Amino acid sequence: MPENLERILLGCFHPKEGRPNLQKVPVSTERAQLHIDKAHNNLRAMKLMFDNDLLDWTIICGYYAMYHAVLASLYKIGVRATAHYCALAAFKEFYVKRGKVKPEFLAYIKRAKQLEQKYSESLDKAQENRVVEQYGVEIITSDDAEWIIEDAKDFVLKIEEILAE
Repeated sequence: MPENLERILLGCFHPKEGRPNLQKVPVSTERAQLHIDKAHNNLRAMKLMFDNDLLDWTIICGYYAMYHAVLASLYKIGVRATAHYCALAAFKEFYVKRGKVKPEFLAYIKRAKQLEQKYSESLDKAQENRVVEQYGVEIITSDDAEWIIEDAKDFVLKIEEILAE
């Protein structure tokens, strides 16, 4: 995530064109809970993928578990996000910078996003070329998948603690 957080947040709340990617909305514990439920679904899917040696999907599910927890945390304070980078910037501003979440939790989701993005970029390229492209085994390792299992669980648990406050 770029360092100029204020500029990003301003652009997310008030873009020069198009709809805002961050919007103030009424606080919604119901929407927050729905996102936590989805985070738990992704945690279960992550474990299934890992147990079946589907390491790329393990990482993708782990990232989405954390991302849905971020969305839940934003609904708790009345913010709706429609773009990943804006959601992460808002999470950093409203939770990490204000000391509600340790910076290491932001590092968890950033690392997962970087790996997940490799797969997204591959999909975009495959769609453009209408050709299925595959990554070699060397890009994803069981070490990559193993760290995300613990990080994603810790991340979702921390957000649940915040929501319970």
